[in-house]
Amino acid sequence: MHADHRPGRSVTTPSANNRRAVGARINDVGRNWQAWLLTATALLLLARLGLMWFAPLADTTEARYGEIARQAVSNGFWLMPHMDPQTPFFAKPPLSTWSSAAFMAVFGVNEFAARLPALLVSLGAIWITMRMAAELGLRQRWLVIPVLASSPLFFASAGAVMTDAVQMAVVLAAQYCAWQVWREAPQTARWRLAFWAMVGLGALSKGLATWVLIALPLLSFAVMQGKPVQLLRRLCNTQGVLLALAIFLPWYVAAEARYPGFLNYFIVGEHFARFLQPGWMGDRYGTAHRQPLGAIWIFWTGAILPWIGVFGCLLLRAVQRWRSRPAALPPLECFLWCATLAPLLFFTFSRNIIWTYALTAIPPFAVLAAQWLENSAENLQQRSALGLAAFAALVLTCAPLIQRQMNANSERELIQNFLQHAPAGAQLNYQTHPTFSSAFYSQGALCKGDCHSKVVVMDNQEALRLHIPADRIRFHGARRSLVEVK
Repeated sequence: MHADHRPGRSVTTPSANNRRAVGARINDVGRNWQAWLLTATALLLLARLGLMWFAPLADTTEARYGEIARQAVSNGFWLMPHMDPQTPFFAKPPLSTWSSAAFMAVFGVNEFAARLPALLVSLGAIWITMRMAAELGLRQRWLVIPVLASSPLFFASAGAVMTDAVQMAVVLAAQYCAWQVWREAPQTARWRLAFWAMVGLGALSKGLATWVLIALPLLSFAVMQGKPVQLLRRLCNTQGVLLALAIFLPWYVAAEARYPGFLNYFIVGEHFARFLQPGWMGDRYGTAHRQPLGAIWIFWTGAILPWIGVFGCLLLRAVQRWRSRPAALPPLECFLWCATLAPLLFFTFSRNIIWTYALTAIPPFAVLAAQWLENSAENLQQRSALGLAAFAALVLTCAPLIQRQMNANSERELIQNFLQHAPAGAQLNYQTHPTFSSAFYSQGALCKGDCHSKVVVMDNQEALRLHIPADRIRFHGARRSLVEVK
C-alpha cells in the first residue's frame, strides 16, 4: 500500500503505525521495571533451589566438604573435620562443616541438607545488606536482592557446600556491627559485643584470614576519615575480647591437644606460606593455585558479571568526587567502598587465590549498585531490569546443562547403579583412586584391592586399553565405568 500525498491526507503508512504501536507496547512493559526485577529474582531463586535439590555434589570442592560433613555425622568426627577415618582435615576450621553436618543429622545425608546452611547464611547476608541500604537512604532497599542474586559468585556460593558463604556472612555481620559502633548507634555496647562475637566466629569459619577481611576495610575507612585511633578506641573492649576468645579458643586448644601439629600447619602453612610462596608445595590436601598477579580482578569481573559496567562507572565517579572534595562522599558510602575494594586490593598481590576470594566484596557493592539503580533515569532502569530478567531466564535455561556438567564431575550415577544391583552391605571395588563423591554417595562402602566384588570401578582409558567388551560394562560414565568381573 502506498502513502497518500494529497493535501490533508496522512503520509504515514500502516507499517509505520504498526512499528510505533509495538514500540509503545514494549515501552509500557518496560516501565514496570520493579516487576521485571522481581521476576528476575524469582527465576534465579528457582534455578538456585533446583540445582540444590537435583544436582550432585561435584568433585572436588563440593564433594570434599560434603564428605567431610558426612564423616562427622557417620563417624563422630565433630572435633576435627576428617576427609576419611584416617585423615584429619587441618586446612579449615569446623564452622561450615558443623553447619552442614548438623542439617544432615536432622534431614538425612543428602545434597540439599548439606547445602541448606549456605542458603540460610546467604539470606542472612541479604538481610544485613538491606539494612545497610536503608541506612544509606534507599527508599527501595529490596533492590539489593536482584543485584546479589544475579552476581554469579553469590549465586553459586548461596547453595554450595563450601566454607565461603559462612565466612562472607560473618565478615559482613562484623562490618555492620562495627559501623553501628562507629556512628554511635543506640545500644552501642551491644553492637560492640556483637562485633567481637563475629570476630570469634570468624576464627572458626576460616581462621586468621577472616580477621584480615574484617579488619582491612575498617582500618581503610578509619584512615580515610582521619580517625584511626578513634575507631580502635570505640571497638576495643575487654569484655568483647574475652567473648571472642571464649568462642574460638577452646576449639583451637582442644584440636592441637588431640592432633599435635595442627596449629603449625594451619597458622603458618595455610595463612602465610600459601599466599607468600607461589606454588606452595606444603598443601596436604590438594595443589596450590598459581595465578598471575592481579588475577583477583579477573575473578571479580566474573563474580559480578552483569554489574561490572556499573562497578566501573561508580568507582570512577567516587574517585573523582573524592579527589575534588573528600567530604562530598558520605561516610557510609565511603565505608561501603572500603568494604568492596579492600579485599580486592589485598588479594591483588597474591598468586595463590581462587575466585571465591572475591565473595566478601559483593554485599557492600550490592548496596552501591542498588543506590545507582534507584537513582537512575527511568529508561535506564527499564533497560537494566529487562536485561536482568533476560539474564535470569538464561541462567534458568542453562540449569539443566549445569546439572549435566556436575553429573560428569560426580560419581553419583555410578554409585547409584551399583547400589541398585548389589546385595546389602556389599563394597565397591575401586581399581582407581576413589573420589570424594565416591565416598559420599557410597557412604564409605569402598575398597581397593581384592574385596570379592562382582564389579569394579575402572577409568575409561584403562578399560579401553584392556579392551573390555561392551557387554561387561554395566555403567559408562564420563570418566569411569562400572565393569563386571569375569
